[in-house]
Amino acid sequence: MKVMTPHYYKDFRCIAGACTDTCCAGWDVDVDKDSYKYYKTVKGAFGKRLKSVMVPSQDGECTFTLKEGGRCPFLNDDNLCDLYIELGEDKLCETCAEFPRFINDYGNIREIGIAPSCKTAGELMFSYKDELTFDTVEDNSLTPEPNDIDAYTYMHLRQARIVAFGIISDRDISIFERLMLYLDYAKRIQKHLDAERDELIAGVAKRFCGADYREELLDRLKSRDEKLHGKRLIKGLRHFFDDFKGMEVINPDWNIHVARVRQFLDGLADDSGLAAVMKDYHAGSEAFAHEYEQLAMYYVYRYMLDAVNDYDVLLKAKNAVIGILAVDIMAAANRAAGQQSDFRKPDFTMRVDIAHLYSRQFEHSYYNYEVYREYFGTKRCYSYEFLMDALVSLN
Repeated sequence: MKVMTPHYYKDFRCIAGACTDTCCAGWDVDVDKDSYKYYKTVKGAFGKRLKSVMVPSQDGECTFTLKEGGRCPFLNDDNLCDLYIELGEDKLCETCAEFPRFINDYGNIREIGIAPSCKTAGELMFSYKDELTFDTVEDNSLTPEPNDIDAYTYMHLRQARIVAFGIISDRDISIFERLMLYLDYAKRIQKHLDAERDELIAGVAKRFCGADYREELLDRLKSRDEKLHGKRLIKGLRHFFDDFKGMEVINPDWNIHVARVRQFLDGLADDSGLAAVMKDYHAGSEAFAHEYEQLAMYYVYRYMLDAVNDYDVLLKAKNAVIGILAVDIMAAANRAAGQQSDFRKPDFTMRVDIAHLYSRQFEHSYYNYEVYREYFGTKRCYSYEFLMDALVSLN
């Protein structure tokens, strides 16, 4: 199989006990069938300890019973893994061995990356200043597994993603303009997927390769700012962040950040005030564009091709835009709070922290993911129109 990775992937190293966070608390630990089968054979005191916390599931797998505070039962007081210490790295279950890596297989191509839900991975991602490229190697030890994806749709989406990478990495325009183009690009592709006219996707991709077409489209999209008035955006963002309150909370710090956003929005007079504050934040934080570019590339790389399974490429684009808007608004709210408190952190650290919390909330909670998947299709504050207006306002 061919194995594809972002160029920075090779530099990722887990820093274990030196990490200021832990990946072993706050969520369930799902143990795969092979690991569960092996753990049941472990003898001695550690084998008894293993068996005492394994809860079998109907599919032949199991989960570990978490300790108080949601900590894994094998996470010791030094924030190190007793299972790793006792049995070795090669005996970790797939969940533990892979995190924060993700793996997507498409026929004879395996795509691997790292998620910002790990702070170390987020720091590596956000500090990467070059235009992102991907490395591909041949690994003859891997064998493709049978799948039922539509090869025709997959081919068109894979080519379309190459164009999406080009849109996101176009540094001649602002990051918010790039997100406007990507969101509109996905909407046009979605129209053809819905009509089962996959062959027309190539035409959309070809048009978006043209600089003149992009420029004319951006002019039309940015003319939406004439409609921005009153507190429509602020109200929409309030609904957006209020929805977070009913979610499963992976890390208690999440609620602190959400509360700060509400206080931040309540202190703004109208949408023009929001736009002014956000532009001031961006002006004093020049590195943010590179950071959001890498975050957007992560979303496109990890999720866009998954539309071959659910035929919803617009959902993937919304997911990217919402993730970046959430990080941006929450970071600005934290800077505002920091001006009157001891909570202020350097902008880079703050954005890494927030991206890490957001990723854990919505990429590592089945409940939150399913709730938001429904919201994306039913609530106005997740509509194409609202998200486009928000991007225009922030630009």
